[in-house]
Amino acid sequence: MAPQFGTFDIAIAGGGPAGSVAAILLARAGYSVALATLPPCEPRYEGMSARVAAILQRHGLPLDGIGPAAQRHVSWGAFQGGQNSEHPADRKQFDTGLLHTAWAAGVTVFFKAVASVRPDAGEIRLSDGQNLTAGLLFEARGRRAPRQSTDLDRAELIGPDTISVAGFVPPQSGYMDTPRIEARPGGWIWSAPAGQDRLWLQAVGDAQSLGQTRGKAAVAALWNSVLGDTPLPRQPAIHAIAPQLTAPELDPRCPRLGDAAVALDPLSGHGMFWAVSSALMAVPIARALLDGQTALACDFYRNRVAETFWRQARVGRDFYREAGLQSPFWQPRAAWPDDAPAHDTDIRPHAATRVIVQNGHLARREVLITRDAPGGAAFAAGQEIVPLLRRLNGRPLPGPARFHTSVLPEAPPQAARAIHQWLLSQGFTEGVQIPWDTTNRETNPCNYDPAV
Repeated sequence: MAPQFGTFDIAIAGGGPAGSVAAILLARAGYSVALATLPPCEPRYEGMSARVAAILQRHGLPLDGIGPAAQRHVSWGAFQGGQNSEHPADRKQFDTGLLHTAWAAGVTVFFKAVASVRPDAGEIRLSDGQNLTAGLLFEARGRRAPRQSTDLDRAELIGPDTISVAGFVPPQSGYMDTPRIEARPGGWIWSAPAGQDRLWLQAVGDAQSLGQTRGKAAVAALWNSVLGDTPLPRQPAIHAIAPQLTAPELDPRCPRLGDAAVALDPLSGHGMFWAVSSALMAVPIARALLDGQTALACDFYRNRVAETFWRQARVGRDFYREAGLQSPFWQPRAAWPDDAPAHDTDIRPHAATRVIVQNGHLARREVLITRDAPGGAAFAAGQEIVPLLRRLNGRPLPGPARFHTSVLPEAPPQAARAIHQWLLSQGFTEGVQIPWDTTNRETNPCNYDPAV
């Protein structure tokens, strides 16, 4: 029998942002946690949104390696010039900072490769033959995690085969002042200055275009198909980045986080947000599973993961369409996964039942479904929305002052104003009867927007 370490409450395979953040939050929640991962060693840069930085800061998580926000230059079809901003992030520093924070929070970190995850035995086997045993496992090895078997059409759940080649190159004229993203006939590129003497450059191309070419020649061919004569980095980082729904259903013995559940196209800019936000669901899911509330956890996970996959796949499709290019790289990506809208603009406000996170625990609650909150909003300024709307009993929405006195007198004036303002943002109008269906006509649990 392989030697075993002491049994933990929870053991996590994979120490990228999803696994590390989950480990930190689970340890802070009082669980004994083990984390198995190799230390970060490969240099890597990526863009991080202000939203991700704000989430990290709000949860007391480190911002190591995250640079100041810089306006991104976009050259993408009709979009030319400065568009939005992002924080260039040194992933090696960032990931290392998270692991140090996990250790400081009491997580037992094993810097060893994971050989296998065995949910049926409650074990993570390490490369040296030793086992970590726990009452609950989490899978967070990203795209290296094995794909979950499913009856769904595999082609529908995996996007076009896409390869990223990235690394440091010498300074390039016109690229050293700000991050840039550009659409090119053979694919797209993203770049970020890494000091004054080098540039991090990423080329994304179609694996199918390489034919039978393999090895270094294939890497060079893909790089050249996108970037032409720009020299290939000396130590290129090569990754398969096709979007895919890897695990649509929750395994109650081993929930998945980040790319191990849903791997997103980096073009959508949602990858790091999903890694961190999926880690935020680790504590409520763990509590539900360890308390025997398996149905709640399964419903919450299934719909959270599925909604993320379909929304981001369609958002990515729309980005590809915006480039307006018709070459072999662009055509399949502008058509996958389907023609359904990424954002349904024809939603009549109505009540539905969803599984939400409330005070750190999963619970079924009524939520308000609107065009801007298609996953459902349960709370606004700390107040449950649906019971609040039922107080109006079909009457027109009053102005802010009367809304406070007649509908929500128990709330502080500032909270009442915030809720009233949120209702206006959802398309409701003062003096007009609220156009929503008071009947709860949906019962399948889904994703949610827990607090506005």
